[in-house]
Amino acid sequence: MTSPPSVVATARRAFFTAMLVAAICLPDSAYAEHVFLDPGHGGAYPGATYAGVEEQYVNMLIASETRKVLQGRGHTVAMSRTGDVTVCTRDIPTWHYSESDDRYALYADGKTGVYSYGGSGSAIAYDDLQRRCDLANSFGADVFLSIHCNAAGTTASGTETFYNSWTDVTDAALSRRFATCVQEEVVRSAGTDYRRVDDVGYYVIRWSNMPSALLEVGFLSNPEERARLLSPAFRSRVAIGIANGIDRFLAQKPFTPREPRIGGEDRYDTSARAALAEWPDGASSVILASGEDWADALAAVPFSAIADAPVLLTASTVLPDSAAAAIRSLHPVTLMVLGGESAVASEVVRAAADAASLQPEAVRRIGGADRYATAVLIAEEVGTPSRSVTIVCGEDYADALSASAFSAKLGRPILLTARDRLSPATAEYLERHSNALTGATIVGGPAAVSEAAAARVNTMVPATRLWGNDRYATNIQVVKHFWPTGTMRPVVATASRFPDALTAGALAAERGEPLIVCGRSYLPGRTREWIMHESDRIGAFTMIGGTSALSTTLEWEFAKARRYAQ
Repeated sequence: MTSPPSVVATARRAFFTAMLVAAICLPDSAYAEHVFLDPGHGGAYPGATYAGVEEQYVNMLIASETRKVLQGRGHTVAMSRTGDVTVCTRDIPTWHYSESDDRYALYADGKTGVYSYGGSGSAIAYDDLQRRCDLANSFGADVFLSIHCNAAGTTASGTETFYNSWTDVTDAALSRRFATCVQEEVVRSAGTDYRRVDDVGYYVIRWSNMPSALLEVGFLSNPEERARLLSPAFRSRVAIGIANGIDRFLAQKPFTPREPRIGGEDRYDTSARAALAEWPDGASSVILASGEDWADALAAVPFSAIADAPVLLTASTVLPDSAAAAIRSLHPVTLMVLGGESAVASEVVRAAADAASLQPEAVRRIGGADRYATAVLIAEEVGTPSRSVTIVCGEDYADALSASAFSAKLGRPILLTARDRLSPATAEYLERHSNALTGATIVGGPAAVSEAAAARVNTMVPATRLWGNDRYATNIQVVKHFWPTGTMRPVVATASRFPDALTAGALAAERGEPLIVCGRSYLPGRTREWIMHESDRIGAFTMIGGTSALSTTLEWEFAKARRYAQ
C-alpha cells in the first residue's frame, strides 16, 4: 500500500506546478528589457516593523528573487540597493512644488533626512527617494518598480499596486497599464487577494522618467501574511508574478514613436538623409567631413550655415554609398573637404568629385596641422559677422555639440582649445582678430576649459562662460541663454556617442533651432525641468539617429515631461 504524500511534498508539487503554469503563460516576447527594481526603504529608513521583521528586509528578498527571474529571461536589471543601506545621505537636487510660481523646480534645498517640505504634507526622505529615481533614469530603464510591504491592522490583507497620474495624464496612460499588469500577475501567481490598482503619486513613481509602479505585496501587520512574506516559496511565486507582469506589459510594445525622426542604417546614412531632407532641391556646395572623428564636422557647423551647404560624413578611406548617392542628388558645383589626408583621404575626395561630376578645380580642402589649426581655417571661412567667437574644449565633443547650433544661428566661428592651456593656433587667431572681436563665449566648465586657458582668452577678448555640472546641464544653460523666448522645435541628439550628433548640429543650425542632448533612454533632470517649464513653446522634437541612438522610450519621457502641470 502506497503511503500518502507528505504535506511538504504536496506543497512542493503545487509550487513547481505554479512555476510551470507561469512559464507557459509568458508572452512571446518583450519589447524592451531594461528593468529597474527599487527595494523600498533600507538603512536609516527600515519601513514598517512587526514582530521584529523589518519591511526593508522582506522588500530586499523579493527584489533579489525577482532580479534572478528577470535575468534568467534575458532582461538587464539594475537595483537601487542590494543590501540594508541608506541609498542617499547627502543633499542633492530634488523636486519641489512652488505655490507662488505654480510649478515644480529641481534644486538642492540644504536639507537631509526625513522632513516635510514647506512645513506641510507628508514627511519624506527627499534625497534618498530622488537618488533612486536618478539611478533608474541614468540606467535608461524601460520600467521602474518599487517593491514594498504594507501595514495597517492585523486583519488587513491583499496586494495593491499604485501608479501616478497626479496632474500627468501622459504618465497615467502607460503607468496604469504597467501597474495593472504587475498587480494581476502577482495575484495570479502568488494567490494573494486582489486589493486594488490605484492612483497615488508617490515620489519615486512621479519622478522616475519611465512607466513606474509601486507594489505593496502584502501586509506585515497581518500575522498570516507576515508568515507568507517570510516564506521562500511564496516570495518565489511573487517574483514570478512580477516578472510575468513586466513581460506582459513590455510585450504590448508600449513605446510607439511620437516625434519626427531622421535616422539611417548607420552614421553615414543618417547624415545623407538629413542633408536630403533639408536640401530637397539640391545645394550649390557640399561639405565633406570625417565621420570617424568629431572635431572638424562640429567646428564646421557655422560654416555650413553661412555657406548654405549640407555636411556629409564619410569614412576616412572609403566614400560610403549613402554619401555618394546624396552627393549625386544634391548636384553641388563646389565640394569642400574638411581636414587633412588622415581625416579624408584623396581617394575619397576623388570618389566624391566623381559622384558630383566635378573637376578638380571645383574641390577645396580646408585642413590644418591638427584639429585646432583646422578649426581656425574654418573660422576664417566663417568670418566674424557677429564680432564674437565660441570656444570649446577640443578633447571632447559634448560641449562643442551644445555650442554648434547657437554659434551657427549667430554667425560665430567655433574655436577649439586644449583643456589646460589655450591652444597656440587659437591664441594666434584671437590675437590677429582682437580688434574686430568684442566677445567670446566659452562653453564648458573649468574641467573642460581651465581657468588658465579662460584667463588667456580674456587678455585678448572679453570672455564669458556658460556651463553646468555635466554635459546635460551645460547644454540646457546654453539653450536657456540663446533661446530665452519664442516657439521652437528642438533637434535631439545622443550625448553618449558623436556620429549622429555631428548630423544633429548641422541640422539644428540649418533650422535655427536649439540642440538638446540626452542619453539613449535618459532624460536628464535639468532637461526634464526645462521641458516642463517651456512646454508651451515647444512644438515638437526632431530625433536624430535610429532607436539604437535615441530610443522611443525617450520620446515617451518627453511627452511625460511636457504634459506635467505647470
